[in-house]
Amino acid sequence: MRKKSYRSYLLLGLFLLSLLHVPEAWTLGLRSSLVSLASPFWMGGGERSPVESEIALENLLLKKQNEKLRRRLLSDERIELQLKKLQTITSLQGEDFFKRRRDAAETLLNLELLSLHAQVIYRLPSTWNSTLWIDVGERDNEALGKAIVRVNSLVLKGHHLIGVIEHVGVSKSRVRLLTDSSLIPSVRVARGGSENRELLDLIHLLQQQLSLRDEGRETAIALAKLKERLEKNSDERYLAKGELFGSSSPIWRGCSPILKGVGFNYDFSDEEGPALELRSGKPLEDLNQKESLPLIKIGDLLVTTGMDGVFPADIPVAIVSSIAPLKEGAVAFDIEAKLCAGNLNQLRDVIVLPPLSILEEEQR
Repeated sequence: MRKKSYRSYLLLGLFLLSLLHVPEAWTLGLRSSLVSLASPFWMGGGERSPVESEIALENLLLKKQNEKLRRRLLSDERIELQLKKLQTITSLQGEDFFKRRRDAAETLLNLELLSLHAQVIYRLPSTWNSTLWIDVGERDNEALGKAIVRVNSLVLKGHHLIGVIEHVGVSKSRVRLLTDSSLIPSVRVARGGSENRELLDLIHLLQQQLSLRDEGRETAIALAKLKERLEKNSDERYLAKGELFGSSSPIWRGCSPILKGVGFNYDFSDEEGPALELRSGKPLEDLNQKESLPLIKIGDLLVTTGMDGVFPADIPVAIVSSIAPLKEGAVAFDIEAKLCAGNLNQLRDVIVLPPLSILEEEQR
């Protein structure tokens, strides 16, 4: 009887084990090269005849020109919206609260002025929930004369946060999405004014869409009434603070807009107000007070705190969708929240903002 040889299995095992010790720089280069090769097929490329190739090239050039014009218009509209937001906040004088909101809005506006529009060029199904590649990189920085695209540059859909850049190549960059479990932004509840402004932006977009149609008159009237109601001044409070993170990376394509939230409480006073008791929402310094305020509730808007050193303050991230019942002895709420940006499965266009460090560099 022939003796069974395990040599091939041993060699295969050693080879697979050696892959765990491959330098990160080498794997990043390999991934970047594979993305360059695969992106035309992912975007729908294939074999064409010379005539078809020429027509396709002309169509591509026209699409690129149209895309540049569209991006310029979108950029102007984004800056205009940020200016209106800043003007609204600036008109509310006399309180430190509104001064902080104004400072945060000015920071975002300064970053918006340096923003770039980008397209998603590749997305691997096995890391669909975690990363994607966009078509901007070092080459764009050289053309602009500024390092806009760099590690920790913010990535937005509209004006909602969806991730950060974690690797920059020559003409493409890799984005780490909020739906990945390793990206954990610090957020807090923004109830009232910020919440209303978020809804007003959505109403503005809906009104623009309805204006292009003859139908929907009743809907337009209802939206106008809702807009009028939201524009009235209401109390604005910044409440519970916590952290958000995405689900674990899926085995295959499937991106959930649901984020997990942990550690939501208001145990320590800060510039936004006094510390509040977890269950009643009463000030810890005066638990006999009759008035109470829930620290967090379904429908609350979650915005960045600016405390993590990566994300500027007051960027909309998610809406609270569920709150787990407090267990005995619990010191914080656990929640689930839906991304303000919605489902990212069909994501094609994004906006890249430089990291906060660029503002410090320009002030030197």
